[in-house]
Amino acid sequence: MNSYWGIQDKVPPQALDAEGAVLGALMVEYGAFEKINGIIDAQHFYSEANQKIFEHIKTQMAKNQPIDLITVTQSLKDAGHLESIGGPGYLTQLTRNVVSAAHIEAHSRIIAERYYQRESILKATEIIGMSYDGRDVEEIGQQWQQSGTDLESIFTVADAGTPLPIVLKDTMEEMNQDCVRLKEKQTPGIPTGFESLDEASGGWRNGDLCILAARPGVGKTSFALHFAMMAAISGYRVNFFSYEMKKEDLARILLATVSGIYRANIRDGRLDTEDWKKINKAVGELENLTIIFRDASGMNVEQVQAMVRENHKHGKCDFVIIDYLQLISPVKKAMIREQEVAQISRTLKMIAQTRNIPVLALSQLNRTAEGETPKLSHLRESGSIEQDADSVFFLHRPGEKENIIEFSVAKHRRGKLGSFDVKCNDQMTRFKEATEVFDKEF
Repeated sequence: MNSYWGIQDKVPPQALDAEGAVLGALMVEYGAFEKINGIIDAQHFYSEANQKIFEHIKTQMAKNQPIDLITVTQSLKDAGHLESIGGPGYLTQLTRNVVSAAHIEAHSRIIAERYYQRESILKATEIIGMSYDGRDVEEIGQQWQQSGTDLESIFTVADAGTPLPIVLKDTMEEMNQDCVRLKEKQTPGIPTGFESLDEASGGWRNGDLCILAARPGVGKTSFALHFAMMAAISGYRVNFFSYEMKKEDLARILLATVSGIYRANIRDGRLDTEDWKKINKAVGELENLTIIFRDASGMNVEQVQAMVRENHKHGKCDFVIIDYLQLISPVKKAMIREQEVAQISRTLKMIAQTRNIPVLALSQLNRTAEGETPKLSHLRESGSIEQDADSVFFLHRPGEKENIIEFSVAKHRRGKLGSFDVKCNDQMTRFKEATEVFDKEF
């Protein structure tokens, strides 16, 4: 237990007093186990003796057997473990040191924190060893990301839940903030730039995984850039992961949007003196926007998760946009495609929930959607995407309407369903809402 690489002379973080208090409380008070179930498990204890005692208590609970000093002592004796944990005297000492289980949850969280610290040391030690061994930097980077995910899960499990009164209090505070924002004519969530969509959804809401889907060439990336700009103009920090286009190409689209110069002219360098004046002015307007672009080609979903976690921790991420979902590299490439997409969509949903930020992922529609009004079954590998998404939006070009894109809300867990028309210019750099037809309540 003390074999931490390079620091054998230091005692690992531990809280033996808290461990003893928890075990004593479990044997003293009936029902105490329910208070800490899900917060800690046997491996969280530093002392091997305490690990064994907890395992026996947990086994007795699973069998609906009573738990007290006598029953736990007998269980350890029957298994031949009594002497190895310090004998009956050690168990008696544990029960004498506590009167009740009043503070058992707080003590359990201390144990979980010390376990987190010990695991952090071990994982960092493994990576130090890999570095000294000359392992590939990509392998080391992946180990860092996996370590972060593993450590995060310790306190995900350690969260024993929130009592209803506290949930109601937090909910009322959120509702009050929404009312204040509405009175100030602000969107409760991050503004989308379309009044009909903001009214239907409340904007991009924290914790939501949103899907924007269309057939190729309809304008998914252009709409995503529009949403990124609207969010950044409102003061939100956007992380834009591009799997299809280079960040410089995305910047050219933004310059075309703000300057009004034909997108193809910027792309091909057909610019005169007046054009350069407009572009320099556009640069001045854009350079203060809080958008972080990442060329994400080859990045797997755990690497995206790690980058979001790092940026969010340092106050650089309020909204994530991914272009697009089917191009994200799976972590395990041996899976069948449906399993790969399921893993990706679940992780994106986890990012939204654990960071409490909205995630917008662009998605392809399958070939059967060609020429038809999109529906949920048209999503490529649709099962897991449709299930994990809190909202699904479709873009569709009605054949008879020139420069009109139909924006429809096909799924929304806390909003309205319906559609509205968006007018766009020939280059898909500017959008303007044409109609407002949200009439179908979810």
